[in-house]
Amino acid sequence: MVRTIYFYIFFFLIVSCSVRRQLPTLQLKENDSERLLLNGYYYSKLDSVFFDVIFLYKNGIVYQGGNPDIKDGFKNIDETFSKSYINDKKTGYIWGLYIVDGNHITIERYLTPIYAEKYQTYVDKGQVVNERKFIITSRKYIKTGKLEARRDTFNFRPLSIKPDSTNNFIK
Repeated sequence: MVRTIYFYIFFFLIVSCSVRRQLPTLQLKENDSERLLLNGYYYSKLDSVFFDVIFLYKNGIVYQGGNPDIKDGFKNIDETFSKSYINDKKTGYIWGLYIVDGNHITIERYLTPIYAEKYQTYVDKGQVVNERKFIITSRKYIKTGKLEARRDTFNFRPLSIKPDSTNNFIK
């Protein structure tokens, strides 16, 4: 009986710690549109406290740069992401895909997983305003199908050294 209990506990721990993920709906495709600048990052104010920072790469990969504190300013963001070791190849929810098609942008990223739940994706769609700005106008959660209107304006900030886009999730 005790063995059985230990077995179930062990099994639960293994399953809950494994990296399970929903496959993205977008296909990895090199960005050849040249509609957006790629030698830096894009940022948007999430609220009065945090930024949403993303890096777009020529190979079609998106790197979620986290949510830095606005009060720390851009200098702190630039210094943090200029360091070559700032790339976590093993953290699935910071990676995604994007496609630019004319004036339209589609970005698929992973949600931060809830305990023992697999990585779920969401798709943001929006408009490219110019090479330095795009606006996300909708978000669809793939698992639930829930669609919500957005108004997230992402502005470009140049950065001389970007984190590497190599990761264990999107190849």
